[in-house]
Amino acid sequence: MKHWLLGIVFLGMATGIVSATEAENNFGVGFALGDPSGISAKIPTSEMNAINLVMGYDVDPAPGDGDCCNDGRLYVGGDYVWYNYNLIPVSVGKLPLYYGPGVWASIANNSSIGIRAVLGLEYQFANAPFDMFLEIGPGIRIVPNTSGDVSAGLGARFFF
Repeated sequence: MKHWLLGIVFLGMATGIVSATEAENNFGVGFALGDPSGISAKIPTSEMNAINLVMGYDVDPAPGDGDCCNDGRLYVGGDYVWYNYNLIPVSVGKLPLYYGPGVWASIANNSSIGIRAVLGLEYQFANAPFDMFLEIGPGIRIVPNTSGDVSAGLGARFFF
């Protein structure tokens, strides 16, 4: 029941943020493969900033949580990112570097909460409402114990 409730909260947050922004192609939805794997959403807040959200499964057991055989955890996370479009010039489309802070929660019997710093590359197609991204997010698990954590993913999104 907690998993469905968190999913509804995630979609509600995304819908509320989308209605608050006026950016062209203002809402992207797709998938992310990695740790975690699941649904990815992007909500631009300006030409240089966006909110990236993910909801999926985190299959890594938290270090020290005693769960050696974790079947997976519901993962919910969000990042506020800045884009640098000038670092890697391309002839077609755009290839910005993005970076920023984020928070996440991994929900199961032994839940975790943490913060991270995301760094990624995103290819934005010139004539199609798609993007593809590759990112890494080193961070710190804060609850139930303090330890290092790394997430990484590859994904794509379609924009409405």
